[in-house]
Amino acid sequence: MGNESSSRKRFSKLSSKSQASQSVTGAKPAKGATSRSAATKDVSKKQASATSAASASASTAEPNLQPDNGRLDDFSESDPSPMMSQVAENSAKKKVSLEDFVLMTVVGKGSFGKVIQVKKKDTGKVYAMKVLKKEQVLKRKQFEHTMAERRILEEIDHPFIVSLRFAFQTTQKLYMIFDYFNGGELFHYLSKGGRFSEERARFYAAEIALGLEHVHSMNIIYRDLKPENLLLDADGHIRITDFGLSKENVTDDNVRSFCGTPEYLAPEILRRNSYGRSVDWWSLGTLLYEMISGLPPFYDRNRDRMYKKILGADLRFPAHMNPEARSICRGMLQRDPLQRLGYRGAQEIKSHPFFASIDFDALLKKKIEPPFKPVVAGTEDTRNVDKTFTTIPAAVTPTPADGALSKVNEDFKDFTYTATNVFDGESYRVSCIDDEFDEFTAKRTTA
Repeated sequence: MGNESSSRKRFSKLSSKSQASQSVTGAKPAKGATSRSAATKDVSKKQASATSAASASASTAEPNLQPDNGRLDDFSESDPSPMMSQVAENSAKKKVSLEDFVLMTVVGKGSFGKVIQVKKKDTGKVYAMKVLKKEQVLKRKQFEHTMAERRILEEIDHPFIVSLRFAFQTTQKLYMIFDYFNGGELFHYLSKGGRFSEERARFYAAEIALGLEHVHSMNIIYRDLKPENLLLDADGHIRITDFGLSKENVTDDNVRSFCGTPEYLAPEILRRNSYGRSVDWWSLGTLLYEMISGLPPFYDRNRDRMYKKILGADLRFPAHMNPEARSICRGMLQRDPLQRLGYRGAQEIKSHPFFASIDFDALLKKKIEPPFKPVVAGTEDTRNVDKTFTTIPAAVTPTPADGALSKVNEDFKDFTYTATNVFDGESYRVSCIDDEFDEFTAKRTTA
């Protein structure tokens, strides 16, 4: 365990000297779901979930981000109608605004804005409020990413996925209100303990599989499964968060955009082949292997070598991993997506012998007790939040009555997923982009 734990530290926090040139997406729904715990921090957290990148090819109507004139345009509708989503209806019909919330504690901060634990005045319910500066979102070309996250999460209501409850805006800022989960990140517990027991890994993998199955049923692929994007609620159940990299309207293996987090990328993405839902099952196989062994199966501190391992290295297992665990990992880590476990649907994975002890119907209803329960003292508890954030004053700069956005470029067709991945002189594992892969491809071509 000691060696695995130290390996985990090396894996989770790389020196800025070796990785400072990385390009990354902005990631997390701002702890939209919960506070981030902390010994090792992902850049997503550092950017306060400035929202991750969705595929540039996703089709969407661009909202009017000019100064509002009493209406909230496409980000939050002002006139409820039968066709509106529940989030839009909540935000408009109930006339939700910043005045409806008590600002409590900062739980994340980044270049786009901050994430604040808030309490709704009329109900007393605690939420996570992500506050984004429009000018910064547009300047850093994250507009479509933000809108993709909003579109997807407002339509999802699932026991193992974070939900967006309200969305509204002012002249200069965007506000998204998420359920607040304070059990901590899965990444935090892996970093602290090195690896999980097989029972615990099986439980988490089963809940994640149900979440992915639901997302896939909506013709969405998630594309950024990793411990940093998995939160625990107060009871110990999983909540999948950060849908900025997700792709909508996927009905076939016809997606070609390159995005994701390097350690969890499927081979077909690296090869620039078209792909579909099965990339999520590859990522789940990688994650399950990591939860049981302590590191992803093809991990290497050198990113080029890691990509090459993903594309062709033998899959090796630690001695303590049992045959069923090896079998399901081997199935989900098939390089040919047509042969990959899950290609024909989530039922292939759910019916694998590794999950023989799991009653998925009972699990979906949360009738199975989690093997681990976080230490949480009430809904307002922030003990699992990095103290770097909780010491920041919980305040939002008022928007001037006559405030106006500076001139912005509204043509986002050719935008790239860019954001800084260095914070306080250190680099963190983050989601990657086309440009980075192009460098890797060039090296392979000239080698």
